[in-house]
Amino acid sequence: MKHISVITTGGTTAIKRKQAGREVLLSLPGTDFWALVPHEDIHLSFEEFSNIPGSHFTPVNALKLSQVVESSLMSPDIYGVVITHGSDTIEETAYLLDLTTSSPKPIVVTGTVRHANTPDHEGLTNLVHAIRLAASPEARDLGVVLVSGGEIHAASQVQKVYTHSLNAFQSPGSGPLGRVESHRIWLNHRPYRRQYIPCSRLEESVDLIRIAQGADDRLLRHAIQDRVAGIVIEVFGSGRVPPWWLPAIGDAVAQRIVVAVTSRCVFGGLGDEHGYVGAYHDLQRLGVLMVHYLDGCKTRIKLMAALGAARSTEELRQWFAS
Repeated sequence: MKHISVITTGGTTAIKRKQAGREVLLSLPGTDFWALVPHEDIHLSFEEFSNIPGSHFTPVNALKLSQVVESSLMSPDIYGVVITHGSDTIEETAYLLDLTTSSPKPIVVTGTVRHANTPDHEGLTNLVHAIRLAASPEARDLGVVLVSGGEIHAASQVQKVYTHSLNAFQSPGSGPLGRVESHRIWLNHRPYRRQYIPCSRLEESVDLIRIAQGADDRLLRHAIQDRVAGIVIEVFGSGRVPPWWLPAIGDAVAQRIVVAVTSRCVFGGLGDEHGYVGAYHDLQRLGVLMVHYLDGCKTRIKLMAALGAARSTEELRQWFAS
């Protein structure tokens, strides 16, 4: 019998609506889950890490959760871990877990976008799927994955793309890794590469800025004045900014603020042959970190972990090497 540890953090999975329409956070202890989830050949244990919505969760919370997960998986009795989490920031927590845990054992994150008292609440189904995946040998060495709507997504690629849809989570460009169908696990492919950053602390002072057409560099200048440790900029296309942004980016780099750029496009890497001012070659010349195939929110999470762990500039850059 395989022992799966279910760690709850809160979110919509742990929210019910009062008759008057007001919402209240309710703790769902292990006995509530135990009565609903099929046991099969799986032994379940439950641990409440927190009971807060996803919108209240922070990267610091996520790093503490990572340490709890890593400690749990060190036990030879634990086959895998399932984590329930609020859907608003579940992809960021999943990615930080993926970066900061090294165990080959299954780590599966799941949540729900519908309230528990609605007819189409998908929380129990997602939880059952997550437990079955965590108990399967196919899930070993996958890294952290997110299960929702029967689909299995890599933590590094998954994004919440709909606000209320049952198909809220997708992996643009790469697609899901596979599916959970009844008692069977189907894998189409495995993640290309999993990266591990041995992080015991985060650098919280990292800002995320998204460039828009005609936008001035005011937010970037404010970040520099605030002496943040890092700045992530979601740039145009495959690596372009308005020319009036270049001086501020150069100032940030000169002041030893780490600047990382990634595309504001949903999917794709950086690099092009455009020769005009503000194109990829100018950003490369300034010495910013080029981040490929990773959205802005995950790039921020990675930079926070890397800045917290790096012992040198060279080591930091190595974690962002193509």
